[in-house]
Amino acid sequence: MKSLVFTVVLVLNSQLVGAQQTTTYDTVVRGMDCKQNLTGDLECDYHVGRSLHFGIAGVGREDASIYFYASSFEGDFFAVFGVSHGCVVVRPGRSATPERIMDLAFVSPRNGQVYRNWQECSGSK
Repeated sequence: MKSLVFTVVLVLNSQLVGAQQTTTYDTVVRGMDCKQNLTGDLECDYHVGRSLHFGIAGVGREDASIYFYASSFEGDFFAVFGVSHGCVVVRPGRSATPERIMDLAFVSPRNGQVYRNWQECSGSK
């Protein structure tokens, strides 16, 4: 019986460690799907957690568009657009734990890539 209890504790502890290591950046990268459409333009779709879904049409073009299909401040993630650096900012929502409030990710409409800070995103080409 002692070995069963020990095994359960190890499994629970390893799950907690794994959950703590998942960042907003990791979650956005996992939910990213980019494809070339029939006209040759790149389109990226981002499903982040349960509450955020956005897309970028015409990635890299002057007339690229960002579509916010679902974004809830009350949910696990939401997004805003940073005018000064030109990137989509993905933030944990109200349901996130307090220590994750500043765990951000940045998505560039210039190349569709995800960055850990606004400086790298702003400088992307």
